[in-house]
Amino acid sequence: MSTRGRSTSPHPLRDVDVDMDNANGSDKPHAKVVIVTSLTRNVVESHLRTIFGFYGEIVKIDLPMYGKSGQNRGKGAIEYADASSAHKAYSHMNGGQLDGAIVKVELSDLPVRSRSRSPR
Repeated sequence: MSTRGRSTSPHPLRDVDVDMDNANGSDKPHAKVVIVTSLTRNVVESHLRTIFGFYGEIVKIDLPMYGKSGQNRGKGAIEYADASSAHKAYSHMNGGQLDGAIVKVELSDLPVRSRSRSPR
């Protein structure tokens, strides 16, 4: 028999292991922007406005698109009029489904970029 010990299997997380105080994005209390990732290619700006508009007034949406196909790049930014709306959207939609895909939502202090059209 070997003298080497075996590594233990990972244990499931218990409530005491999870930092619930930081789970709602409290590290960014003034964030007005949510970044949504893992979007399907079918999602358009009107989808985001309809779904995320439920949580508060949306000021600006940035949904980068591929030039040739016109489909989104799988990531979008939504700027709310106030931080409480952004936090509500974060807490309700992070891990939620949009067009059948589970999306990841993060809070950001950075403003949504303005669209700049490049000359052709």
